[in-house]
Amino acid sequence: MANSDTLTLPLDMIDVPKNRARGFDAAAAEALAAIIAEQGLMHPIRVRPNGERFMLIAGLHRLEAHRINGAETIAATLSEASNDDEARLEEVMENLGRGELIALDRCQHLYELKVVYERMHPEAKHGGDRSKSQSLALGSERPEIFGFAKATAAKIGLSQSAIKAAVKIWTDLTPASRLRLIGTNLARKQTELKALSEQKPAMQAKILELIESEEHPAVQNVAQAIAHLEGTLPVTAVERMVRTIRTGLKELPDASFDLLVAENEERILASLKRTGRI
Repeated sequence: MANSDTLTLPLDMIDVPKNRARGFDAAAAEALAAIIAEQGLMHPIRVRPNGERFMLIAGLHRLEAHRINGAETIAATLSEASNDDEARLEEVMENLGRGELIALDRCQHLYELKVVYERMHPEAKHGGDRSKSQSLALGSERPEIFGFAKATAAKIGLSQSAIKAAVKIWTDLTPASRLRLIGTNLARKQTELKALSEQKPAMQAKILELIESEEHPAVQNVAQAIAHLEGTLPVTAVERMVRTIRTGLKELPDASFDLLVAENEERILASLKRTGRI
């Protein structure tokens, strides 16, 4: 026991639910492990009692970072959630409150918050009396959540209009687009996500395929992809050069290719590091 509110729990007694609001990023866990090894754990994870074991609510990357570091225990606080909806609400609110989410994750979390809120307060979803029961049990604070309530907007530092805009983006993106966006630069930019979400499903697929393609290096964002598909994006000098080099490399004998790599080794290694391939 670190104090009256924090427990020290064995890692092997903590289970991770399959249906979590936030995905797992192995690279992020590795980076966090190094930070925790140097500075210690600044924020305990959040768990919910589950029989003789505990179910994780928030802190998967912190939990996995401890495993990476070879730790056997971790500091944790206990949730007061009495059901799955309240547990999901705690997970979403903690992640939003920590301000570490990229744009795509933030849109998903705000959508999750809306779904949980409407499930717990059907009168708000169906136009009932919204003045009734606008709070949920979230520890001792019992903060009011959106409705989309002002208290929550202030708590997470977003206006109600920003919250609604993020929810609409997530709703309008197709499930396939959401999956393809994970790990991309577009996922970090809400303006790009909004532009993509405004397109029809078939167009979303074409745009993402075009941006991912190595055949069109000049196409880096949604606007450029749309322009290319509509035939209004001119081929740049750089794109012409890349096409010429790509064709030449394919025809280059192995011995000549090895010599080229050796002469440009430092630049090639720097590129591989920038793109996260090594």
